[in-house]
Amino acid sequence: MNWPYLRRGDIRGIIIMAAVLAAIVFGELLFPRLGQQNFGFGPEWQCIRMEKGDPICVKLVEKDGPANERGK
Repeated sequence: MNWPYLRRGDIRGIIIMAAVLAAIVFGELLFPRLGQQNFGFGPEWQCIRMEKGDPICVKLVEKDGPANERGK
């Protein structure tokens, strides 16, 4: 099988792509977006990712919502 020789531009492109992919992986490891995910729920839900297992989600209530009307 005859493999083509890599030219200078090919090697440069491989190095640039490796650097870009390494920067993306490094950025995701340093700044994970754990608190910004809603796991398919709407904005009225607050979810926390657990290290092991499924996330825990709690529905937020408004200050003047039905929870405060019970005491009246």
